[in-house]
Amino acid sequence: MKLKRSTKALVMGTRDYLRKNGFRTAILGLSGGIDSSLVATIAVDAVGARAVRGFAMPSRYSSGHSVSDAQEVARRLDIDITTLDIEPAHQALATPLPTCSAAEPKGLTDENLQARIRSVLWMAISNDTGAIVFTTGNKSEMATGYSTPLR
Repeated sequence: MKLKRSTKALVMGTRDYLRKNGFRTAILGLSGGIDSSLVATIAVDAVGARAVRGFAMPSRYSSGHSVSDAQEVARRLDIDITTLDIEPAHQALATPLPTCSAAEPKGLTDENLQARIRSVLWMAISNDTGAIVFTTGNKSEMATGYSTPLR
């Protein structure tokens, strides 16, 4: 497949960054959505499929097809994918919140717990394996504080 100039620049920049910083492998959250699929594709083009691993981490807010979509993206890119159930961690973090607020967490508060849990797990995996974590938030999400950037 012929890559456009802008895509080539993204792949080259990613490959160069990884090489200069000593990373040989990459991990990312894979939902099967556009953002994570694009990031996974760039990662594969930059370092090869064997060096990229996706993680599907469905929660109570995930759509029914997010895991199957993520698995299909992984299959097409020929990358490994692991599905991690984050519901037990979500319950554990939500349980103490009513002691410091009026009610159990709901809405955005509860939804953001899942994003924070995923970040903690990605960073733990990164620390354990030495892989870089690619985040998949887009500019609009980052500008509004909705994504979970890793620093």
